[in-house]
Amino acid sequence: MAHAPAADRGIWKVIFASSAGTLIEWYDFYIFGSLATIIASQFFPKGNDVVNLLSTLAIFATGFVVRPFGALVFGRMGDLIGRKYTFLLTLMMMGVSTFAIGLIPG
Repeated sequence: MAHAPAADRGIWKVIFASSAGTLIEWYDFYIFGSLATIIASQFFPKGNDVVNLLSTLAIFATGFVVRPFGALVFGRMGDLIGRKYTFLLTLMMMGVSTFAIGLIPG
């Protein structure tokens, strides 16, 4: 059985890496959306639950609005310094941000 050419193996590596990044990004959005009611009650003043939930969902929507700008910035950075390092940088930024949210007193 013949081995796949190096170019074919390289494209599958790129597909896997980009799929992993997308999966992690959407998982982050999924977790935030799933916990929206809990986040609303923990991070906003008590009193009006509807306003708290709407504020949390507005933050959630802001993430979707800002995504294209992040794609422009980090896409360009990936072209300049390499996609692997940019991918690792964005993963670290997401991890540090998620950890920092956990440090906020509830």
